[in-house]
Amino acid sequence: MQSPSTPSENGSAASSASATAYTPMYTTTNLESSDEPSDELSDGPADYFEHFSIYGGFGTAPEPGGTYMIRDLDSGRAITLVAGRLSLERDAGTNGGWRWHCVERGNGWLGFREAVSGRYLGHDGSGGFRAEADQFKDWESLVLRPLGGGGYHIMTIHWWTFRRMGIAKGRKLVECASRDGAARWEFIEV
Repeated sequence: MQSPSTPSENGSAASSASATAYTPMYTTTNLESSDEPSDELSDGPADYFEHFSIYGGFGTAPEPGGTYMIRDLDSGRAITLVAGRLSLERDAGTNGGWRWHCVERGNGWLGFREAVSGRYLGHDGSGGFRAEADQFKDWESLVLRPLGGGGYHIMTIHWWTFRRMGIAKGRKLVECASRDGAARWEFIEV
C-alpha cells in the first residue's frame, strides 16, 4: 500500500495534516459508443466539415446579407453550381458552388447569388432553373414559403401565379405548378 503523500501511477497525491486528495494526472473520454453506428465523417473535429461539406448545420430563415447552403430536406443534397450548371450534390467539397448570398430588392423580392461565380439563381423560362444571370431581375426574384413540417418552398413568379421549385429525375431542378412534387428546402447559414 502506498503512503498518502506518494503519487500513484494514476494520479498525484497531496497531503496535509487533516486530509489527503488524489487528483488524476490525465482524463480520458470515450468519443465513440459501441451502440451507435460510426459516422464516416468523424475523422476530424466536428466543425471541420461544417464549412466545407453539406453535412451538419441547422436550418434557419434566410435574411438579406447572409450566406447559406440551400439543401433539400428529403435527399440531403445541396443546390450546387458545377461547371456553370445547377446540380444537387451530397458532397459539395471545398470548391464553392454551394454558398448562396441572400439579397433583397427594394420591392421585397429575395434573390440568391452564388458566392464564387456571382450568378443568380432563377428560373429559365422553360420550366427549369439556372444560375446564369449576373443581375438580380424578375426571373431571379424568389419568394420563400415556410412549411409547417419544416423547411420552405422556394417559389418563382410565372405570369400572375407562383411556381414552386421541385426536383425531377436526374436531380434536375424544375418548376411545379402545385404543392405536389415541390421540394422542401432548408437554409443553412455558413
